[in-house]
Amino acid sequence: MQLEPLHPIQIQRFREMTFAEKWAVAQGLWLMARDARLAASRRANPDLTEEEHQKLVAREFARTRT
Repeated sequence: MQLEPLHPIQIQRFREMTFAEKWAVAQGLWLMARDARLAASRRANPDLTEEEHQKLVAREFARTRT
């Protein structure tokens, strides 16, 4: 998968962001990815309980690397 290059205005905005702003963006992206994985788990395993889905996704995210 190839990402499109960032526009110079986007690059400038990222450079101007404080650490707290960058951290908030990172947390939001992480939550969005986790929600997407939960939705996929629910579709793939409709027989599991909500708690089982939560544990499954938590285990998967604990094993991930950047």
